[in-house]
Amino acid sequence: MHYPFPGDITVETFLRDYWQKKPLLIRNAFPDIKSPLSADELAGLACEPDANARLIFEEHQHGNWYVQHGPLYEEDFSNLPEKDWTLLVTDVEKHSAEARELINHFRFIPDWRIDDLMISYAAEGGSVGPHTDAYDVFLIQVEGQRHWMVNTEYDETCVEDTELRILKNFNSAEDWILEPGDMLYLPPHVAHHGIAVNGPCMTCSAGFRSPSISNLVSEYAETLAADIDPELRYEDPDLDCQLHPAEIPPAAINNIKALLLEQLQVHDDLLQRWFGRYSTEPRAGVHPHYPDRLFDDFDDLVSVLNSSTAIAQSRASKFLFMQSDDSTLLFVDGECYKTSLNFAIAITDQRTFSPATLLNAAQTADDQQVLLHLYNNGNIIIVDEA
Repeated sequence: MHYPFPGDITVETFLRDYWQKKPLLIRNAFPDIKSPLSADELAGLACEPDANARLIFEEHQHGNWYVQHGPLYEEDFSNLPEKDWTLLVTDVEKHSAEARELINHFRFIPDWRIDDLMISYAAEGGSVGPHTDAYDVFLIQVEGQRHWMVNTEYDETCVEDTELRILKNFNSAEDWILEPGDMLYLPPHVAHHGIAVNGPCMTCSAGFRSPSISNLVSEYAETLAADIDPELRYEDPDLDCQLHPAEIPPAAINNIKALLLEQLQVHDDLLQRWFGRYSTEPRAGVHPHYPDRLFDDFDDLVSVLNSSTAIAQSRASKFLFMQSDDSTLLFVDGECYKTSLNFAIAITDQRTFSPATLLNAAQTADDQQVLLHLYNNGNIIIVDEA
Protein backbone atom coordinates (compact mmCIF):
# COMPACT_ATOMS: atom_id res chain seq x y z
CA MET A 1 0.00 0.00 0.00
CA HIS A 2 1.36 3.41 -0.99
CA TYR A 3 1.30 6.29 1.49
CA PRO A 4 2.00 9.72 -0.07
CA PHE A 5 4.38 12.23 1.46
CA PRO A 6 2.43 14.96 3.33
CA GLY A 7 3.67 17.82 1.20
CA ASP A 8 4.35 18.93 -2.34
CA ILE A 9 7.12 16.43 -3.09
CA THR A 10 7.00 12.67 -3.66
CA VAL A 11 8.03 9.99 -1.20
CA GLU A 12 10.79 8.97 -3.61
CA THR A 13 12.20 12.51 -3.68
CA PHE A 14 12.04 12.81 0.10
CA LEU A 15 13.80 9.48 0.68
CA ARG A 16 16.45 10.20 -1.93
CA ASP A 17 17.27 13.81 -1.05
CA TYR A 18 16.32 14.36 2.62
CA TRP A 19 15.81 11.20 4.70
CA GLN A 20 18.76 10.99 7.14
CA LYS A 21 20.54 13.65 5.07
CA LYS A 22 19.26 17.19 5.69
CA PRO A 23 16.33 19.15 7.20
CA LEU A 24 13.23 19.93 5.18
CA LEU A 25 10.53 22.52 5.87
CA ILE A 26 7.12 21.88 4.27
CA ARG A 27 4.65 24.75 4.52
CA ASN A 28 0.98 23.78 4.87
CA ALA A 29 1.79 20.05 4.82
CA PHE A 30 -1.41 19.42 6.78
CA PRO A 31 -4.07 21.96 5.72
CA ASP A 32 -6.82 22.59 8.28
CA ILE A 33 -5.01 20.46 10.87
CA LYS A 34 -6.40 20.16 14.38
CA SER A 35 -4.54 18.90 17.39
CA PRO A 36 -5.42 15.25 18.21
CA LEU A 37 -5.97 16.41 21.81
CA SER A 38 -6.87 19.78 23.26
CA ALA A 39 -4.58 21.34 25.84
CA ASP A 40 -6.93 20.23 28.64
CA GLU A 41 -7.13 16.69 27.25
CA LEU A 42 -3.34 16.51 27.03
CA ALA A 43 -3.05 17.63 30.64
CA GLY A 44 -5.62 15.00 31.62
CA LEU A 45 -3.65 12.29 29.81
CA ALA A 46 -0.48 13.43 31.59
CA CYS A 47 -2.24 12.59 34.88
CA GLU A 48 -2.95 9.00 33.85
CA PRO A 49 -0.73 6.42 35.61
CA ASP A 50 0.33 4.72 32.34
CA ALA A 51 1.15 7.99 30.50
CA ASN A 52 4.74 9.07 29.88
CA ALA A 53 4.71 12.77 30.67
CA ARG A 54 7.15 15.52 31.66
CA LEU A 55 6.95 19.18 32.61
CA ILE A 56 10.04 21.18 31.68
CA PHE A 57 10.79 24.61 33.13
CA GLU A 58 13.39 27.16 32.13
CA GLU A 59 14.58 29.68 34.69
CA HIS A 60 16.17 32.43 32.61
CA GLN A 61 17.82 34.48 35.33
CA HIS A 62 20.33 31.79 36.24
CA GLY A 63 20.08 29.61 33.13
CA ASN A 64 18.62 26.69 35.04
CA TRP A 65 16.37 23.91 33.70
CA TYR A 66 14.07 21.69 35.72
CA VAL A 67 12.16 18.51 34.87
CA GLN A 68 9.12 17.09 36.63
CA HIS A 69 8.19 13.56 35.59
CA GLY A 70 4.66 12.18 35.45
CA PRO A 71 2.21 10.96 36.27
CA LEU A 72 1.21 14.52 37.06
CA TYR A 73 -1.60 15.86 39.24
CA GLU A 74 -4.20 18.59 38.78
CA GLU A 75 -2.48 20.81 41.32
CA ASP A 76 0.71 20.65 39.23
CA PHE A 77 -1.10 22.59 36.50
CA SER A 78 -2.77 25.09 38.81
CA ASN A 79 0.62 26.28 40.08
CA LEU A 80 2.33 26.80 36.72
CA PRO A 81 3.95 30.14 35.82
CA GLU A 82 2.61 32.19 32.91
CA LYS A 83 5.62 31.59 30.67
CA ASP A 84 8.65 29.40 29.93
CA TRP A 85 7.35 25.90 30.54
CA THR A 86 6.46 22.91 28.35
CA LEU A 87 4.34 19.79 28.83
CA LEU A 88 5.48 16.73 26.86
CA VAL A 89 3.47 13.51 26.54
CA THR A 90 4.82 10.61 24.47
CA ASP A 91 3.04 7.57 22.97
CA VAL A 92 -0.13 9.60 22.49
CA GLU A 93 -1.19 7.43 19.53
CA LYS A 94 -1.64 4.56 21.99
CA HIS A 95 -4.32 6.58 23.77
CA SER A 96 -5.98 8.61 21.01
CA ALA A 97 -7.55 7.50 17.72
CA GLU A 98 -6.90 10.96 16.24
CA ALA A 99 -3.22 10.75 17.15
CA ARG A 100 -3.02 7.28 15.60
CA GLU A 101 -4.59 8.67 12.43
CA LEU A 102 -1.98 11.45 12.28
CA ILE A 103 1.01 9.14 12.69
CA ASN A 104 -0.42 6.86 9.99
CA HIS A 105 0.52 9.57 7.49
CA PHE A 106 4.14 8.50 7.96
CA ARG A 107 3.75 4.86 6.96
CA PHE A 108 5.86 5.55 3.88
CA ILE A 109 8.61 4.76 6.41
CA PRO A 110 8.47 1.04 7.44
CA ASP A 111 6.29 0.42 10.49
CA TRP A 112 9.14 -1.13 12.48
CA ARG A 113 10.94 2.23 12.35
CA ILE A 114 7.96 4.28 13.56
CA ASP A 115 8.25 4.88 17.30
CA ASP A 116 5.58 7.21 18.65
CA LEU A 117 3.70 10.49 18.40
CA MET A 118 4.60 12.99 21.10
CA ILE A 119 2.53 16.12 21.73
CA SER A 120 3.98 19.16 23.42
CA TYR A 121 2.10 22.12 24.83
CA ALA A 122 4.31 25.14 25.46
CA ALA A 123 3.36 28.36 27.21
CA GLU A 124 4.81 31.46 25.58
CA GLY A 125 8.60 31.19 25.70
CA GLY A 126 8.37 27.50 26.52
CA SER A 127 10.90 25.09 25.03
CA VAL A 128 13.00 22.06 25.92
CA GLY A 129 16.22 23.88 25.10
CA PRO A 130 18.62 23.49 22.18
CA HIS A 131 19.46 19.81 21.76
CA THR A 132 19.99 16.96 19.32
CA ASP A 133 18.13 13.68 18.89
CA ALA A 134 19.55 10.33 17.82
CA TYR A 135 16.53 9.64 15.64
CA ASP A 136 14.51 11.16 12.76
CA VAL A 137 11.58 13.38 13.68
CA PHE A 138 8.76 15.19 11.88
CA LEU A 139 7.63 18.27 13.82
CA ILE A 140 4.05 19.24 12.96
CA GLN A 141 2.69 22.54 14.19
CA VAL A 142 -0.95 22.08 15.23
CA GLU A 143 -1.74 25.23 17.25
CA GLY A 144 -0.04 28.61 17.70
CA GLN A 145 3.43 29.48 16.49
CA ARG A 146 6.83 28.01 17.24
CA HIS A 147 10.17 29.52 16.30
CA TRP A 148 12.53 26.75 15.17
CA MET A 149 16.28 27.25 14.91
CA VAL A 150 18.58 24.54 13.52
CA ASN A 151 22.25 23.92 12.81
CA THR A 152 24.10 20.87 11.50
CA GLU A 153 27.35 22.10 13.05
CA TYR A 154 27.46 22.74 16.78
CA ASP A 155 29.46 22.63 19.98
CA GLU A 156 28.51 19.45 21.88
CA THR A 157 29.14 21.00 25.31
CA CYS A 158 25.99 20.63 27.43
CA VAL A 159 24.55 22.65 30.29
CA GLU A 160 25.57 21.19 33.65
CA ASP A 161 23.40 20.24 36.62
CA THR A 162 20.34 19.14 34.66
CA GLU A 163 19.18 15.75 33.43
CA LEU A 164 18.34 17.32 30.07
CA ARG A 165 21.02 17.25 27.36
CA ILE A 166 20.85 20.97 26.51
CA LEU A 167 23.53 22.45 24.27
CA LYS A 168 25.31 25.23 26.14
CA ASN A 169 26.63 27.23 23.18
CA PHE A 170 24.00 26.76 20.48
CA ASN A 171 24.02 29.06 17.45
CA SER A 172 21.38 28.98 14.73
CA ALA A 173 22.24 28.56 11.04
CA GLU A 174 18.61 28.55 9.81
CA ASP A 175 15.36 29.51 11.49
CA TRP A 176 11.65 29.59 10.70
CA ILE A 177 8.35 30.46 12.36
CA LEU A 178 6.01 27.48 11.94
CA GLU A 179 2.28 28.07 11.66
CA PRO A 180 -0.48 25.44 12.12
CA GLY A 181 -0.18 22.87 9.32
CA ASP A 182 3.54 23.47 8.73
CA MET A 183 5.97 20.57 9.17
CA LEU A 184 9.72 20.43 9.77
CA TYR A 185 11.69 17.20 9.18
CA LEU A 186 14.98 16.79 11.04
CA PRO A 187 17.46 13.93 10.52
CA PRO A 188 19.38 12.53 13.51
CA HIS A 189 22.05 14.67 15.15
CA VAL A 190 20.84 18.03 13.86
CA ALA A 191 20.88 20.62 16.64
CA HIS A 192 17.51 22.33 17.01
CA HIS A 193 15.71 24.68 19.36
CA GLY A 194 11.97 25.39 19.28
CA ILE A 195 10.37 28.23 21.28
CA ALA A 196 6.66 29.09 21.55
CA VAL A 197 6.17 32.67 20.34
CA ASN A 198 3.21 35.07 20.36
CA GLY A 199 1.38 32.95 22.93
CA PRO A 200 1.13 29.24 23.69
CA CYS A 201 1.49 26.55 21.02
CA MET A 202 1.10 22.82 20.44
CA THR A 203 3.41 20.64 18.34
CA CYS A 204 3.13 16.99 17.35
CA SER A 205 6.38 15.08 16.93
CA ALA A 206 6.45 11.84 14.95
CA GLY A 207 9.61 10.06 16.09
CA PHE A 208 11.32 7.03 14.63
CA ARG A 209 13.11 4.12 16.26
CA SER A 210 16.88 4.17 15.90
CA PRO A 211 18.18 1.36 18.11
CA SER A 212 21.79 1.66 19.19
CA ILE A 213 24.18 -0.97 17.90
CA SER A 214 25.17 -1.80 21.48
CA ASN A 215 21.53 -2.45 22.35
CA LEU A 216 21.02 -4.65 19.29
CA VAL A 217 24.13 -6.68 20.12
CA SER A 218 23.29 -7.07 23.82
CA GLU A 219 19.63 -7.97 23.18
CA TYR A 220 20.52 -10.53 20.50
CA ALA A 221 23.32 -11.99 22.63
CA GLU A 222 20.87 -12.34 25.51
CA THR A 223 18.54 -14.31 23.23
CA LEU A 224 21.40 -16.58 22.18
CA ALA A 225 22.46 -17.10 25.79
CA ALA A 226 18.95 -18.16 26.78
CA ASP A 227 19.14 -21.05 24.30
CA ILE A 228 22.54 -22.34 25.43
CA ASP A 229 22.53 -25.39 27.70
CA PRO A 230 23.51 -24.03 31.15
CA GLU A 231 25.32 -27.30 31.85
CA LEU A 232 27.88 -26.63 29.11
CA ARG A 233 31.19 -25.58 30.67
CA TYR A 234 34.63 -24.51 29.61
CA GLU A 235 36.87 -27.57 29.19
CA ASP A 236 40.63 -27.99 28.73
CA PRO A 237 41.44 -31.73 28.71
CA ASP A 238 44.75 -31.00 26.92
CA LEU A 239 45.98 -28.60 29.61
CA ASP A 240 49.79 -28.21 29.68
CA CYS A 241 51.94 -27.43 32.68
CA GLN A 242 52.95 -23.75 32.72
CA LEU A 243 55.82 -21.90 34.35
CA HIS A 244 53.84 -18.95 35.78
CA PRO A 245 50.54 -19.89 37.51
CA ALA A 246 49.10 -16.36 37.22
CA GLU A 247 49.58 -16.15 33.44
CA ILE A 248 46.59 -16.57 31.13
CA PRO A 249 48.16 -18.52 28.27
CA PRO A 250 47.38 -18.00 24.57
CA ALA A 251 45.82 -21.47 24.43
CA ALA A 252 43.11 -20.42 26.92
CA ILE A 253 42.30 -17.29 24.91
CA ASN A 254 42.10 -19.35 21.71
CA ASN A 255 39.71 -21.78 23.41
CA ILE A 256 37.50 -18.96 24.65
CA LYS A 257 37.53 -17.35 21.20
CA ALA A 258 36.48 -20.61 19.56
CA LEU A 259 33.63 -21.07 22.06
CA LEU A 260 32.33 -17.54 21.53
CA LEU A 261 32.53 -17.77 17.75
CA GLU A 262 30.64 -21.04 17.85
CA GLN A 263 27.82 -19.65 20.01
CA LEU A 264 27.59 -16.13 18.55
CA GLN A 265 26.88 -17.11 14.98
CA VAL A 266 24.00 -15.21 13.35
CA HIS A 267 21.47 -17.69 12.02
CA ASP A 268 18.83 -16.18 9.73
CA ASP A 269 15.87 -17.99 11.26
CA LEU A 270 16.75 -17.08 14.85
CA LEU A 271 17.64 -13.53 13.84
CA GLN A 272 14.30 -13.01 12.08
CA ARG A 273 12.28 -14.29 15.02
CA TRP A 274 14.31 -12.29 17.52
CA PHE A 275 14.18 -9.03 15.56
CA GLY A 276 10.43 -9.25 14.96
CA ARG A 277 9.82 -9.78 18.68
CA TYR A 278 12.31 -7.06 19.60
CA SER A 279 10.71 -4.56 17.20
CA THR A 280 7.19 -5.09 18.56
CA GLU A 281 8.01 -5.38 22.26
CA PRO A 282 5.54 -3.11 24.09
CA ARG A 283 6.77 -0.28 26.29
CA ALA A 284 6.51 -0.70 30.02
CA GLY A 285 3.00 0.10 31.21
CA VAL A 286 1.44 0.06 27.72
CA HIS A 287 -0.69 -3.03 27.10
CA PRO A 288 -3.95 -3.82 25.29
CA HIS A 289 -7.07 -4.48 27.34
CA TYR A 290 -8.63 -7.93 27.38
CA PRO A 291 -12.14 -8.10 25.90
CA ASP A 292 -15.12 -8.57 28.19
CA ARG A 293 -15.84 -11.94 26.61
CA LEU A 294 -13.24 -14.58 25.70
CA PHE A 295 -13.82 -17.32 23.12
CA ASP A 296 -12.61 -20.92 23.03
CA ASP A 297 -14.10 -21.66 19.61
CA PHE A 298 -13.28 -19.81 16.40
CA ASP A 299 -16.84 -20.17 15.04
CA ASP A 300 -18.23 -18.32 18.07
CA LEU A 301 -15.80 -15.49 17.40
CA VAL A 302 -16.81 -15.38 13.73
CA SER A 303 -20.44 -14.74 14.62
CA VAL A 304 -19.46 -11.83 16.88
CA LEU A 305 -17.09 -10.30 14.33
CA ASN A 306 -19.64 -10.62 11.53
CA SER A 307 -22.17 -8.70 13.58
CA SER A 308 -19.77 -5.78 14.03
CA THR A 309 -19.19 -2.80 11.77
CA ALA A 310 -15.40 -2.95 11.75
CA ILE A 311 -12.38 -4.44 13.50
CA ALA A 312 -9.25 -2.54 14.44
CA GLN A 313 -5.78 -3.13 15.77
CA SER A 314 -5.58 -2.09 19.40
CA ARG A 315 -3.84 1.28 19.62
CA ALA A 316 -1.59 -0.22 22.29
CA SER A 317 -0.37 -3.01 19.97
CA LYS A 318 2.28 -3.09 17.28
CA PHE A 319 1.93 -5.42 14.27
CA LEU A 320 4.73 -6.43 11.88
CA PHE A 321 5.33 -9.40 9.59
CA MET A 322 8.25 -11.00 7.81
CA GLN A 323 8.52 -13.53 5.02
CA SER A 324 11.00 -16.32 5.72
CA ASP A 325 12.07 -19.10 3.37
CA ASP A 326 9.10 -21.38 3.93
CA SER A 327 6.57 -19.38 5.96
CA THR A 328 5.27 -15.98 7.01
CA LEU A 329 5.92 -14.79 10.55
CA LEU A 330 3.50 -12.34 12.16
CA PHE A 331 4.78 -10.37 15.16
CA VAL A 332 2.46 -8.70 17.65
CA ASP A 333 3.64 -7.13 20.91
CA GLY A 334 6.75 -9.27 21.22
CA GLU A 335 5.07 -12.53 20.20
CA CYS A 336 5.68 -14.51 16.99
CA TYR A 337 2.98 -16.38 15.05
CA LYS A 338 3.21 -18.49 11.91
CA THR A 339 0.48 -17.48 9.44
CA SER A 340 -0.27 -17.33 5.74
CA LEU A 341 1.06 -14.33 3.80
CA ASN A 342 -2.48 -13.21 2.87
CA PHE A 343 -3.54 -13.11 6.50
CA ALA A 344 -0.40 -11.23 7.62
CA ILE A 345 -0.94 -8.61 4.93
CA ALA A 346 -4.66 -8.26 5.68
CA ILE A 347 -4.12 -7.65 9.39
CA THR A 348 -1.17 -5.27 9.01
CA ASP A 349 -1.72 -3.19 5.85
CA GLN A 350 -4.62 -1.32 7.47
CA ARG A 351 -5.17 -0.39 11.10
CA THR A 352 -8.94 -0.83 10.69
CA PHE A 353 -10.62 -3.42 8.47
CA SER A 354 -14.00 -4.92 7.72
CA PRO A 355 -14.85 -8.29 9.31
CA ALA A 356 -15.25 -9.82 5.84
CA THR A 357 -11.75 -8.75 4.77
CA LEU A 358 -10.11 -10.25 7.83
CA LEU A 359 -12.18 -13.43 7.97
CA ASN A 360 -11.73 -14.10 4.26
CA ALA A 361 -7.96 -13.84 4.73
CA ALA A 362 -8.00 -16.31 7.65
CA GLN A 363 -8.31 -19.45 5.53
CA THR A 364 -5.90 -21.81 7.28
CA ALA A 365 -6.31 -23.39 10.69
CA ASP A 366 -3.19 -21.53 11.86
CA ASP A 367 -4.63 -18.20 10.72
CA GLN A 368 -7.90 -18.85 12.52
CA GLN A 369 -6.20 -19.81 15.78
CA VAL A 370 -3.97 -16.73 15.59
CA LEU A 371 -7.01 -14.52 14.98
CA LEU A 372 -8.78 -16.12 17.94
CA HIS A 373 -5.75 -15.54 20.16
CA LEU A 374 -5.28 -11.92 19.03
CA TYR A 375 -8.91 -11.13 19.84
CA ASN A 376 -8.80 -12.84 23.25
CA ASN A 377 -5.55 -11.02 24.02
CA GLY A 378 -7.00 -7.61 23.12
CA ASN A 379 -4.63 -7.03 20.18
CA ILE A 380 -7.61 -6.65 17.83
CA ILE A 381 -10.88 -5.14 18.95
CA ILE A 382 -14.41 -4.42 17.78
CA VAL A 383 -14.12 -0.85 16.58
CA ASP A 384 -16.86 0.39 18.94
CA GLU A 385 -14.57 -0.60 21.80
CA ALA A 386 -11.60 1.45 20.55
